[in-house]
Amino acid sequence: MSKVSFSYVCDIFNTLEGTDSRNEMTEVLSNFYKELDPLDAQILSYLTLGRVAPLFVNSEFNYSEKSFISLLKDMSKSRDLDEDIDKKMEELGDIGDMLQYFTEKINFKSSKLTLQEVYNLLWDIVNAKGTGSVESKNKVIVDTLNKLSPLEAKYFSRIVCGELRFGVNTKTLLDVFSVMVVGDKSLKDELDRAYGAHADIGYICSLVSGKKEEKARKSLSSVKVQPGIPVMARLVERVGDFEEVFDRLGEEFLVQAKYDGLRCQIHKFKEWDFSDKEAIWFKYIKKEENGSLFEIKEKKSNIRLFTRNLEDVTDMFPEVVEAAEGIGVESFILDSEVLGWDEENQKFLPFQDTMQRRRKYEVTDLKKQVPVRAMVFDLLYLNGESLMTENTIDRIAKLEEINTSGGIAVTETIKINNIDKLREIFNEKIEEGHEGLIAKEKSGGYLPGTRNYEWIKLKKSMMRGLVDTIDLVAVGYNFGSGRRKDLGMGSVLGAIYDEKEDMFIGICNVGTGFSDEQLKSISEQLREDSIDEKPKNVVVEKSLEPDVWVEPRVVFTVEADEISKSKDSKYLSLRFPRLTVWGRDKGIAEATGLKELEEMYGG
Repeated sequence: MSKVSFSYVCDIFNTLEGTDSRNEMTEVLSNFYKELDPLDAQILSYLTLGRVAPLFVNSEFNYSEKSFISLLKDMSKSRDLDEDIDKKMEELGDIGDMLQYFTEKINFKSSKLTLQEVYNLLWDIVNAKGTGSVESKNKVIVDTLNKLSPLEAKYFSRIVCGELRFGVNTKTLLDVFSVMVVGDKSLKDELDRAYGAHADIGYICSLVSGKKEEKARKSLSSVKVQPGIPVMARLVERVGDFEEVFDRLGEEFLVQAKYDGLRCQIHKFKEWDFSDKEAIWFKYIKKEENGSLFEIKEKKSNIRLFTRNLEDVTDMFPEVVEAAEGIGVESFILDSEVLGWDEENQKFLPFQDTMQRRRKYEVTDLKKQVPVRAMVFDLLYLNGESLMTENTIDRIAKLEEINTSGGIAVTETIKINNIDKLREIFNEKIEEGHEGLIAKEKSGGYLPGTRNYEWIKLKKSMMRGLVDTIDLVAVGYNFGSGRRKDLGMGSVLGAIYDEKEDMFIGICNVGTGFSDEQLKSISEQLREDSIDEKPKNVVVEKSLEPDVWVEPRVVFTVEADEISKSKDSKYLSLRFPRLTVWGRDKGIAEATGLKELEEMYGG
């Protein structure tokens, strides 16, 4: 049974909320982790991210702030309290603060539940599905609130709504684990490698929790790729011209088309093996709800599809699943890009059309309207063996031996050894409607989550004299004036990611490239994520401060004429930025980085 109380966890959360320094937050968390047994440490790793399991496990609470407000109204009536809940929520602006206020008013006291007891209750909420699920969730939440102090109620409600708002992400936790074990961030490379190969933050925590440095390093080095658990996607660098590709990759290299679709890993396997680890979340999964993930029925292989954000999208692309089942190989992990496919005209559809298929409902209808094809460009695992350390050219050779059909096709890979050939292939891919090319060094393994010059992107925007597209994170928005004010938004404040400091730097307001329909829907989306104060992991010069701050969640892509730097500013900016795609399938830490933008500016 769990040793640490949920009350103590909430005291730590409260300390984090009052801490502005990222280094201090890391120190507070690392010291706390040292006090925990491995089981509690695993649980804390998920809860700190507002979850009860890894991102690839369907374990959503499906309980909103509006649901909490409705519940509070019912509780208020049952206690004959004269309280305008809506007005108070508008005043406080945060569901956690609202629960703390309400439970203080009715004098709730802590029953000193342990962390694991609360974790059990959270899973009861997750597992309440189907007919009567709303009533079941409400009952669990009301019963739990009656056992919590106001401070515990504050953080319990935030966890359920996924709104802890510390600015802590997976990268932060990996830093915390390093400091916990060795006192600094020198273990980060090993932690990054392990998490990249096996993207379960609780599992990675269990490998190092309570261990000395030597044993922790040995545990991390033993982490292997396992079909059914997503691998962090390898990333690419950019260059400014064709000549630089040869400077970086040598006299001969490989090129593949750069698609504008949804990054998708395709996993096929016979058994879900947890013999080498203790997965705290595994025993809570309802098999009747998730049997296809954990049980192989009728001796068929299991197929799972994961986005680069580690989301399980298997049910959304049945034609890809069917094609994977038809491949005569027992197990594999394929790296691919899923794109909408126009069968009649034999061409790929724009990104926005492809993204329609991410809806959880109407899959059958959308399959007819927007059929998709997964274009596979790499092979990470084959018939029980990892290929991660094999050279790119060897992995692709094995990939090309696999027979695919229907919803899966293998991307053409071309060897390039002169600049004229590179330009020719580049122009061909642009004419075919692709974004450009990905150039790859022939040697070198697949490095999960890594961005270096072994993989380079060449995009059509470089031919128009632009700085290329930039991926920004939305951290705020402005109301605008006139018609735009009526639509709810005039511009979005975009930020880049400073990996060294684990912070987001606001660099520009983006107000062009939006349709009226987009402005309306985006403003509604951002309103849901709005907060009263600047997020703790965001830095913005005063001249750029928005009308409304939002929790960093959404990645969007812009084009710009150039990167600039004002004499009055210490940060770079974008000149004439305009929206190209809203809501990319990327984690916020995968947005364009500070170092990357500086290199583009300097180049």
